[in-house]
Amino acid sequence: MLHLITPLLRPMRHSDLTQGERSIALAYFGVAVLGAALGINVVLTLGGVAAWITPFSAYDYWVVFSAAVGGCVGLYLGHAGARGFGRAVFGMIWVSFVGALFGGTLALPFYGTMFGPFTLVVTLFKAPILALLRASSLLSAHFMIKVRRDERDSVLYAALSDSDDS
Repeated sequence: MLHLITPLLRPMRHSDLTQGERSIALAYFGVAVLGAALGINVVLTLGGVAAWITPFSAYDYWVVFSAAVGGCVGLYLGHAGARGFGRAVFGMIWVSFVGALFGGTLALPFYGTMFGPFTLVVTLFKAPILALLRASSLLSAHFMIKVRRDERDSVLYAALSDSDDS
């Protein structure tokens, strides 16, 4: 799977990061970029026609930033596990809900906590291409996190087998 995104990892090759660390950094980057795109969509949708004409305010940039951070927090708080596609689908729903909850809270405390998940659902139903992009980015993040998990497990098992041999 990683051979598809290898060109995106070239700038990080000269760092001291392992393949698993690079893949998880790219997973967070992808989720943050798509979260920011969803935030832009929300700002433009809620602002009406005036949002297309007037430049973004500081609050609009804050909403976009909150959406990106919310996506990353949701990915961080997501469930780990390799129980198959069903668990990955549940994880995508969970990550989206938690990300919208945190992003909404950052954007507008108290009210945003309630309207963040609602706005995400409305946005994804209104723009199905964004829902498809959201699902594909979270599924690819799932596979990238699996690379990190496999790397961590191989190091752990190597350390355990070394201690058993002595």
